[in-house]
Amino acid sequence: MLESLRTWAAPYGGDAFLYLTVLAVASYAALLYFKASVPTARLRRFIRLAALVALPFSVLAMETGGGQNLGIAILSLVWCVIIGITCKNEMSRRSE
Repeated sequence: MLESLRTWAAPYGGDAFLYLTVLAVASYAALLYFKASVPTARLRRFIRLAALVALPFSVLAMETGGGQNLGIAILSLVWCVIIGITCKNEMSRRSE
């Protein structure tokens, strides 16, 4: 099964794409689980941290591999946006 995933992910960045996907899903699941107990200031930090992690990943992926690493670039940007929206929604829910 792992070999078929590697074959599928090869055009999108290969193993790095799979590892980044696992990291994105795990971090989002942890955020959903712990978001109610995380202070608002830390949620703001999560938004900044997501941008600091995802934007260099996307720039690095486009600079090193061009079109072959396009999947990594898009995945990291989508990951940043989803984390940011989730944190923003939780902060606005608390302020109501």
